[in-house]
Amino acid sequence: MKAAGESSAQRSGAGAPGTSFGFRERLLANNWPDESSLLNLVQTSHGADAKSVFILMRSGGVLLGVWSARRECFLYPDFQFDDDGRLIPEVSLLLRMLPAEGDDAGWRRAFWLYSPHALLDGRAPSSIFALDPQKILEVAKAEFNVSSDEGW
Repeated sequence: MKAAGESSAQRSGAGAPGTSFGFRERLLANNWPDESSLLNLVQTSHGADAKSVFILMRSGGVLLGVWSARRECFLYPDFQFDDDGRLIPEVSLLLRMLPAEGDDAGWRRAFWLYSPHALLDGRAPSSIFALDPQKILEVAKAEFNVSSDEGW
């Protein structure tokens, strides 16, 4: 039974300190791109540098970045890009639904996205998002009790 406020990532064990470290290491092994790999996503003008644009995209809920202490930079989980490397438009809707308070490093949201979920027959939301973003938006809405007015 789900405790109030408990996410699927916490139920999967991703919230336990030792387990979360191992899960984070497994996710980092996916070699997610960093900002230098994603420069084609941003077009800067008026002297704005790409780093500033990525900061704005993360803080504005347009793009999810997770902090890698080892590489000393943000990495960008692959679920949010299509096969051609373009940002999937529904990412911003999803990120508005996922709890971000106290998650400046992005890991709590990444754990939810990459953990098996009961409403998806044990599949991770990240494995379905590119194929059926609407399904993942519905699951996030159900789990986090998001009002139909929020993020839409």
